[in-house]
Amino acid sequence: MCARITLTTAKSEIADLFGLSDDLGVGSRRRFNVAPTRPVPVVRAAGGRRELVEMSWGLVPHWAKGPKRAGYVNARAETATEKPAFRDPFRFRRCVVPADGFFEWKQIGKRKQPYFFRRAGGGVVAFAALWDTWTGPDGPVETVAVLTVPANDLVEPMHDRMPAILSEGAIAAWLDPRETDPRNLLPLLLPFPAERMERWPVSDRVNAVGSDDPDLLLPVPEPAKPAWVQPSLFDVA
Repeated sequence: MCARITLTTAKSEIADLFGLSDDLGVGSRRRFNVAPTRPVPVVRAAGGRRELVEMSWGLVPHWAKGPKRAGYVNARAETATEKPAFRDPFRFRRCVVPADGFFEWKQIGKRKQPYFFRRAGGGVVAFAALWDTWTGPDGPVETVAVLTVPANDLVEPMHDRMPAILSEGAIAAWLDPRETDPRNLLPLLLPFPAERMERWPVSDRVNAVGSDDPDLLLPVPEPAKPAWVQPSLFDVA
């Protein structure tokens, strides 16, 4: 699963990676804790060029009678082509969510410890995603879901899924509107190599959706494993 992301990279690096104008407009504010239902920057192909727009994180299918509380935050890459909510977006409405990291939680005793994951050394990456437009009483709303793949060895201790991070060579093929065959697109969605990523524990302040500041990414001491105590032979169940 991927339910919290960051985007703190300079606008110029985002523009370089995705072939965008330096005058990005949306997505220019540094964001340290983006949660579902919040607007996220999205890169898509439109009118023969690429554009950066903002969409609500949580895909609501165009045919839905009404929006769910958060929509579909994630979509499993392996089954997205079969699910009614994602089948058409996978063929015709693919996009990329720029990000430079994400959070996952590890169960340690009775508490969950948050960890921050990013590309080794930092920098923006491309999360493969799908978008759709739902029209409600107040007009059309564009929404997005991040695709997930099986976790690599670095993420797996915290969760069995991770965002599908596209290689730089795969971004053009993923955003190409002329390509609609899942057989050519699914091979682009692979677990990002664990040796090219890094992680560290961070403050549980990230649990609060309203927290959004650089200190959220500061490392904290690695939590100690709960001590195991040998039960006494005389303990009564």
